[in-house]
Amino acid sequence: MSDLINTILETNAIKEIKPDFSRLTYIPKEIAQKTQILVFEEKTRKELSFLTTNNFPEDVKKILQQFNNKWYNNKVYYTSNEWFNIALKWYDDLEEEKKQEEAKLKNEEKAEGKSAITIMKEQFEERETQDPAVFINNIIRLSFQAGASDLHFQPEENGIILRLRIDGVLHQILTFTHQEFWKYMQKIKFMSWVKMNIDYVPQDWRFSFEAIDRNWKSKKIDARISFMPGIQTESIVIRFLDASQSVEDFKDIGFTDYHMEILERNLRKTSGIIIMTWPTGSWKTTTLYTILRKLNDWTKKIITLEDPIEYKIEGLQQSQINYDKGYDYESGLKAILRQDPDIILVWETRTKETAQIAINASLTGHLVFTTLHTNSVLDSLSRLMNMGVEPYLLTPALQLIIGQRLVRKVCPHCWEWTNATSEEDYEIKKVLQEIHQAHPEMWKEYNGKVMKPKGCEYCNNTWYLWRMAIIEVLEITEEMRTKIMKEEPWENLLPYAKQKWFIPMQRDWVLKVIKWETDLKEVHRVSY
Repeated sequence: MSDLINTILETNAIKEIKPDFSRLTYIPKEIAQKTQILVFEEKTRKELSFLTTNNFPEDVKKILQQFNNKWYNNKVYYTSNEWFNIALKWYDDLEEEKKQEEAKLKNEEKAEGKSAITIMKEQFEERETQDPAVFINNIIRLSFQAGASDLHFQPEENGIILRLRIDGVLHQILTFTHQEFWKYMQKIKFMSWVKMNIDYVPQDWRFSFEAIDRNWKSKKIDARISFMPGIQTESIVIRFLDASQSVEDFKDIGFTDYHMEILERNLRKTSGIIIMTWPTGSWKTTTLYTILRKLNDWTKKIITLEDPIEYKIEGLQQSQINYDKGYDYESGLKAILRQDPDIILVWETRTKETAQIAINASLTGHLVFTTLHTNSVLDSLSRLMNMGVEPYLLTPALQLIIGQRLVRKVCPHCWEWTNATSEEDYEIKKVLQEIHQAHPEMWKEYNGKVMKPKGCEYCNNTWYLWRMAIIEVLEITEEMRTKIMKEEPWENLLPYAKQKWFIPMQRDWVLKVIKWETDLKEVHRVSY
């Protein structure tokens, strides 16, 4: 706005004024209408510009005196009733701006998927105008709402790269300079309650924040954070833990009717050990907690040993491993057995001692769950044997081994039918024939067509949206126990199981491909 020279303003001069809405609020609209005076700018520090008709000089005098008492210098401009009414419309403009700002904030709060990433990028461009704490908190919240399971701040030579793991795949979103990221690093450390002056050893902690879901419901999100020393600066990884995303139905994970029949049969048992195996990041927590929720009918005592406790479940007695204090799986298991449990979860079996205590517990009237990090269900048997667990102890205790890995589902918004390539067609027909020989009841129609995604705004042009598990479930039958006791070569066990009842992961993924849930390209990425 050009400087106002005349103190008496007419319509053209008033229309050229661009009022400072933050100063307009100094005098509420109701008082401005009654006294016919308003503030439209702060020209220099502590110098306010007023517009008035001076129809109510005593009121105007009182208002100006109030601002004088606050050490403001007052510059007064005069106009007619007609032009003052035009200026009063600035209050309407202020309300409209407030509505637009509120709508923008609501969109930012509710943003999800691609829109959340878009807003992240917009806020990144405006970061210099924002408080560092507010900015970095918004980035963390929007990362979660974008569908990320993990947020990475990864140091590189030319800067700090923000990457999001969405549906198991990392995406590069933003890049900070090393110099500017330092202030955000300090804010993240402060909110995480780690030592701010330590950057030469790893630090881990957790914090929480509020996010709004697509139904406009606010929910608390827990986050685990890890700081790791690097060459130039620390690397930060934040893992989001959303307790509201618990799964009530095993089919939402990827279990088929065939898997569920075997699983439910074994969950009805009161003793024995059930092993779950997978690589890191395969919904171990989701599957185990879904099982425990199903078993938690308040007639059984369920005790868990976890490292860490990711979600608290009502009705379960959960215990956190603390190696620094000498509280490990072995000592925890011994304590559990004195607590009269019915069901025990040992989060991970790492040593012979843990395995032996868990197996002995399963042989003395307890249903025990534990996990191993192996590549297949049969690898779990050899892993336990290599730990030193005797076959005569393992075989009567072992009931079930479950293996799973995650694949991305084809985006339901942009897929289309296409003819399978010759290689795809051969693989699908070969596996279907193998399944038909052992399980003729599971025969699935196949017309030579597969799903082909195109990419759209819903999947951010990645072709895939959400994830599911491909699963193998090996039930230990009496015939299998006999073969294990005879210490038959491991390579003989798999063909025998496949001929009888076992559907390995490679067959399960083909069933999911022809059920139009994923494609061969994705399962090959995960499984080979």
